[in-house]
Amino acid sequence: MDQDFRKKTFRGAKIEDVILELEKLSQLCEVKTKDSQQLERQRFYEGMAIAYTTIALKLKGEFDYIEPKVIDELYNAVEKNHDSTIHPKHVDTCSFCRRSKEEVGELAVGPGVSICRECLKFGEEVIKSNSYKV
Repeated sequence: MDQDFRKKTFRGAKIEDVILELEKLSQLCEVKTKDSQQLERQRFYEGMAIAYTTIALKLKGEFDYIEPKVIDELYNAVEKNHDSTIHPKHVDTCSFCRRSKEEVGELAVGPGVSICRECLKFGEEVIKSNSYKV
């Protein structure tokens, strides 16, 4: 790989180090998926593991691009396994801390999940603490 590209990428971090960190994060998410008793958390960690793995593969140069068709197929596979009794359309509690909207106030709502400000801030701190430190 071109040295100038490597110096400009990730503020001088070696791409190999970033790949190793992404692989560690992916493995951590896989462990969290297995350890979690809550389906919502399992799906979250599964998604994060896929994202970390995809980025690592891209940095390794193992593919040039992902066709939108592949992403659509992944989404369709998830939808087929989606149980509407587990994931109601409107979620009135935080999917992470399980506190109600009345307890936490405003919720950020996604497809069958929601998150309160406190959990969102905690997630942001986790991401920052796991970021590659230069």
